[in-house]
Amino acid sequence: MTSFIPCVKWVKQGASSNQNIVKLTQKELQELTNKKEVSNKKKSDDYGLENYDKEDMDISSAMAISNLATYHDNFDDSDDSDKFDEVLKSDDNLILVGNVKKNECSLEVYVYNNNDNDFYIHHDISLKHPPLCLEWCGIMGNFCALGSMSAVIDIWDIDLIGCLEPTLRLGRKKKKNSEKNYGHSDAVLDLSWNEHLPHIFASGSVDETVLLWDLEIGEPNTQMEGFGDHVQSLKWHPLESQTLAVGSSDFYIYDCRTYDTYKVWSVKGKVEKMAWDPSNGFLCYVGSDRGRLICFDCRMDKPLWKYRCHEKEITGIYVWNKNIVTSSSDETLKVWDKEKKHLIKIKEFSGALHSLDGCVECPNLLAVGGSGTSKFQLFDINNYSLKTC
Repeated sequence: MTSFIPCVKWVKQGASSNQNIVKLTQKELQELTNKKEVSNKKKSDDYGLENYDKEDMDISSAMAISNLATYHDNFDDSDDSDKFDEVLKSDDNLILVGNVKKNECSLEVYVYNNNDNDFYIHHDISLKHPPLCLEWCGIMGNFCALGSMSAVIDIWDIDLIGCLEPTLRLGRKKKKNSEKNYGHSDAVLDLSWNEHLPHIFASGSVDETVLLWDLEIGEPNTQMEGFGDHVQSLKWHPLESQTLAVGSSDFYIYDCRTYDTYKVWSVKGKVEKMAWDPSNGFLCYVGSDRGRLICFDCRMDKPLWKYRCHEKEITGIYVWNKNIVTSSSDETLKVWDKEKKHLIKIKEFSGALHSLDGCVECPNLLAVGGSGTSKFQLFDINNYSLKTC
């Protein structure tokens, strides 16, 4: 397996207010090890958006990890000060990075501070399966959801350093041969958290379905199907809590209050990535596997415009101010003028680019993940400079 960065995600400032060091007693470690050994031997084959204004939702039971590890809030790190002496500040940003290194894979948590120009890796988490996608979840804490080939979505508490198991796993069947759907049956390709309805989480899969999860109970209560192909990309609308964009072999906009209500546009090839326009809630940009960038207005039956901007598939789209930034496996990152639709800048890399995301507080700053020598870097749109850790 080659070494590459399949997914990256910026986390807003102040998301992590406290880091805890997980310490397991020898007995707890042995119990956890035994639990893993037993599980490895076995083969296991109307939350309703109409109630979106419901307040004070409690998911403490779903997110509980008290059965996993002991917390030591007053952990004495004097014996290991070199490893745990970095305390996060209120103006720090975190960057979540899925990293695949030959036969190893991990979730890496980087810290970036624009004021102090700090950029370093804070801690990492070993993963059993290579990550395909990740999403930050700010509900009741600071969590990262990971999708992989396993069809199960793992949710990790990234404020915990040294944890061995995810806080929550979405997709385990509670009863053998149960008719109730508890998850995907194939690899999870994309994830999207609804910031306006924080108990709702969407996932798309190779199994050609979209699941809307209720994080209060850790189960999917809505399933969308009939796409006829892998669901490559999905994205909740930045302003409308009920609107979800879905990309497969076609492009869909769903009103999830009645999930069978949607609008669909045909796309030549397949949808790889999507991004809503933060300054115009009617516009959504779609990148295809043929290198085309397409602008859709949800009120219209045909796309506003389409442009062949890469030689290979588009792997990332970021929209900021008057700019659109696209990344591709053709080893280039391009900055476009959104209004005039012409190329402003092209940056060539020495390897395919697989992922792209922008910082909320510093929107000119991008995290770029790829392969080869250009695995993980920060890119400044203003001066077109690169920063490596």
